[in-house]
Amino acid sequence: MNYKKLFAALLACLMVLGLAACADKETSEIPSNTESEAEKTKIVVGTSASYAPWAYQENDEVKGFEIDIWKEIAKRNNYELEFKLGQFSGLVGMLDAGEIDTVAHQMSITAEREEKYYFTEPYAYSYYDLFVKEDSSYKTKDDLEGHRVGCWLGGNGEATLRKINEENDLNFEVVTYDGASIENEVVIGRLEALWQGEIKTKTTVEENNLDLRQLNEKLVYEVNAYPFRKDDEGKTISEEVAATIKAMREDGTLAELSKLWFNIDTTEPGE
Repeated sequence: MNYKKLFAALLACLMVLGLAACADKETSEIPSNTESEAEKTKIVVGTSASYAPWAYQENDEVKGFEIDIWKEIAKRNNYELEFKLGQFSGLVGMLDAGEIDTVAHQMSITAEREEKYYFTEPYAYSYYDLFVKEDSSYKTKDDLEGHRVGCWLGGNGEATLRKINEENDLNFEVVTYDGASIENEVVIGRLEALWQGEIKTKTTVEENNLDLRQLNEKLVYEVNAYPFRKDDEGKTISEEVAATIKAMREDGTLAELSKLWFNIDTTEPGE
């Protein structure tokens, strides 16, 4: 028997098997695109898309300040982002039912909501105020006693308006809306006044050249943040989003987006 040839053949086989094993190891260590995509956290953001310029729909595309904030949050955290539309009054119910993960609709932090949800770092601050027709005689909330005042159904605006109405015995006829332009309702005379976040109202008035003016009583200060359900997943994601919003504030991204959509910076707390 030729032992040299046998030894050479065995050595060759061992080398082939070794190379194959190395190749298998290297292949197994490279994640596939499918595995990489599966690791992405999917976030479903609920919005009414009828609250320009915070969030609205144009030519089947969802746009606005809220939308741009969430696109930036998703980019920085490698989230898979989906926007789900619903009536504003139903968004909290959708959140509670697990149909969405959070709400993007200038949602205010309140004591009642903090008992139920984890809130992120605030991303916007503004006052609620009353707006009336430019040529009307109304100068204060008391001048509106007994008149029709509109607000958004089911939100902090409705809750605070009803509280102000009751505490001051104003006898307002509170008219609620869920998607319609409250500004136009005042312009055409269906309402004597509207109660809404001043940033949203002033932007709409300016963009559409509406004959409305602000009473400047600024009775309610609003702090906006994103709510998440109080479970382990909600806690984790709310903390991630809070850290991202903080970073966006520090690097100027939040202010840039605010100026883009409102022409002012509403992302820093006021006095």
